[in-house]
Amino acid sequence: MSTDRRAPTRRDNIVTEQAKRANFDCVVEQQEHAVVVSASGAIDLATQTTFAEKVHEALHRQPTSVVIDLAGVTFLASPGLAVLVEAQEKAMRLRKKLHIAVGSAAVKRSIDVTGLGQILSLVPDVGAALRLESGAL
Repeated sequence: MSTDRRAPTRRDNIVTEQAKRANFDCVVEQQEHAVVVSASGAIDLATQTTFAEKVHEALHRQPTSVVIDLAGVTFLASPGLAVLVEAQEKAMRLRKKLHIAVGSAAVKRSIDVTGLGQILSLVPDVGAALRLESGAL
């Protein structure tokens, strides 16, 4: 993910339309001491751009902690995993804490198979991430 914003291309518009049809949703909201990105549906090539934009938005908000909530994700393909790796790298550059709330067996399996659990800060759910940020754990 680049910090430069470019004008949407025809491909971006097509991919965004595909994401809408794929029943994918992603929202960014403030919760306690963190910004939470909650995704639901499949994260794949068709939905990667939308997911990446929401993660980028969250990383540039004020709180120093970001949680990516994948509890509602039904399928996590390599494009989605790439967004998570890029988010981790960007969070480190911005000196922000990033937690990935795995939430489902399908997501955990995708992360485990690739070995990304070694570099991503994984938590079981958003509540655990928020407790970490409040110092309750």
